[in-house]
Amino acid sequence: MTTQTTHQASALINKSFMGSSGCNSYRIDQELAAFFLAYEEEKKPIEVNFRDLVDWVPYSDSYTHYIHSYPAKLIKHIPIFFLNSKILLPETKSLVLDPFCGSGTVLLESLLAGHRAIGCDANPLARLIAKVKTTRQDVGKLQKTKASIIVKSKRLRKVIPLNVVNVEHWFSESTIKQLSQLYRAINDICSGKELEFFLATFSSIVKKVSYADPNLSVPVKIKPEKYVNTDIKNRLTDKLVELQGVDVIKLFGSQVDKNINRISLLEKVYGDDVTAQVVSEDARRVTKSLDNEADLLEPSSVDFIVTSPPYAGAQKYIRSSSLSLGWLGLCEEKNLRDYEKLNIGREHYSKSEYIESIRFGLADIDAFFDEVEKENPLRSHINSNYLKEMESAISEMYRVLKKDKYCVIVIGNNEVCGRKFETQKYIRLLAERLGFSTKLVLVDDIHSRGLMTKRNKTASIINSEWILVFKK
Repeated sequence: MTTQTTHQASALINKSFMGSSGCNSYRIDQELAAFFLAYEEEKKPIEVNFRDLVDWVPYSDSYTHYIHSYPAKLIKHIPIFFLNSKILLPETKSLVLDPFCGSGTVLLESLLAGHRAIGCDANPLARLIAKVKTTRQDVGKLQKTKASIIVKSKRLRKVIPLNVVNVEHWFSESTIKQLSQLYRAINDICSGKELEFFLATFSSIVKKVSYADPNLSVPVKIKPEKYVNTDIKNRLTDKLVELQGVDVIKLFGSQVDKNINRISLLEKVYGDDVTAQVVSEDARRVTKSLDNEADLLEPSSVDFIVTSPPYAGAQKYIRSSSLSLGWLGLCEEKNLRDYEKLNIGREHYSKSEYIESIRFGLADIDAFFDEVEKENPLRSHINSNYLKEMESAISEMYRVLKKDKYCVIVIGNNEVCGRKFETQKYIRLLAERLGFSTKLVLVDDIHSRGLMTKRNKTASIINSEWILVFKK
């Protein structure tokens, strides 16, 4: 980088950082200002490592991030970098939007950075986790309630199990009984945010006590013989034996203690003046609350957007949540397809849905789909419809974002029918057509991000994240 660029970066930091404090934010802004200026000069993607950029952030559990597992979670280092920048967010208590909030990583980090946050997600399990993850609780009351739940669970003799499809396929008879006892006791004793905490904790153990292979995100029954690796094979064989006599209620109690410890940390880092809320099921319609789908969020009301949208045909969020959704009474197996239809990036379409081609009037994008459609019309439709729905979501981001404010989209490229699907390039073209200007493009090797990277036979491994920084 030239000396002139370095001086320009320092000036940008000083201008945006006036009156702020904290060496970590200052260091972030040094890096970010240099990135902005370097991209302005070269217009080329810049390779980064976000774990190095915020190397004071631990890799391990922190606050409530691990309160419940969830597939393809965005690593916290990326939002931490942007949310703690005074260049992007000079004022505290700014309003941050994550239109694909998943289990709430961005919402939580927004609160920790001193900002208000709102999010959207189509998966009711994700919405539950995000809410619990960002809601402070009376820890003493939780401990007392936990004791009551365990006592009542053990006393219940006749409990009617939930209508979980194929429940005998996924759980032993003893486990079904204990899960049913816990669910009944939780619902009899709890209400409000306390009920949500205990249901989320209950959900967090469901897969652990099932016959689902812990190595896979989507439920697939454990079959040790399918593994070549002896250690994995032995571990899974032992797990099958353990599952026959697992003490589900004891495991629940242990998980409650861990989650109470996590929740207790929230009291020390932010107060009632910053809150997080999941406001919508659909990134294409950001509403003021889940209760009123007709009441849209006002235009130009959001100070900052940071989000990691789904990958086209890659992430089976609903399917991976199916056991929890069933046990929480949120969705039966037969209704999973209806939930999947609400998700951008879904894979399942009837033949009648892809009779007509989707095109964008952008040469690079249309040429790609012209080629893929000749070989595989379904794959062409999956990915073209994904871009069409993403265009709607980006249009909504543009609508709600304030002028001169920033939008950060974290996305990965893909492969379709042996051809490179340059998701980040196509998203950039669509965003620019909608009015955004591209201010920065970063690339980070994802290492291990919890991504479900083993996908269908026509797709490959997602091996990099592209971070696109737009300005309205």
